[in-house]
Amino acid sequence: MKGLLAAVSISALLAAAPAWAQNTAADSRALSQQDKTFIEEAGAGSLAEAELGQLAEQRAERPAIKEFGRWMYTDHGLTATKWLQAILRDEHEPLQPKLTSEQTQLKQRLEGLRGSEFDRQYIEHMVQDHEKTIPIFEKEAKDGHNPWVKAYAEDLIPVLQQHLAEAKELAGTAGVAAREGATGAERTGTSGPQR
Repeated sequence: MKGLLAAVSISALLAAAPAWAQNTAADSRALSQQDKTFIEEAGAGSLAEAELGQLAEQRAERPAIKEFGRWMYTDHGLTATKWLQAILRDEHEPLQPKLTSEQTQLKQRLEGLRGSEFDRQYIEHMVQDHEKTIPIFEKEAKDGHNPWVKAYAEDLIPVLQQHLAEAKELAGTAGVAAREGATGAERTGTSGPQR
């Protein structure tokens, strides 16, 4: 049931993106430097989450961590990136995300791990990364200039918050000393891994 809710809500967001993109040229202002910086960070972040999610599917020991990785790949690699690309198409701003050097180093480090140590380090990173990412999306939703990019940021905040809540819950069961709030939080309508 939770998987169905996730698929429906994310699919609805993705289905709306082309309509947004078609109306963007007529309704919006040009992308500000803040919008462009956000797009760059969001694109790199989604790419990293997707690649690390695929790695988790291959290397994690616990089925819940494997499923979380699959969820990250779907939400970040397929849905979020395609949605942002659709919004930007009419803005003539191609989205060509690439991993930062820090993300590349993390991926290389995780590639050398397997089993419970992979689980621990991967999910610890997911908690830290989502804690850093949510404020970036909140800032764009509040202060961005392009209304479609702002709406993208605003609409993804609940999804990112759910990712964080699930990562904290998994971190607690993986023996990671996650920061406060590691016990579950209310779901936002999309769904993560089933344990």
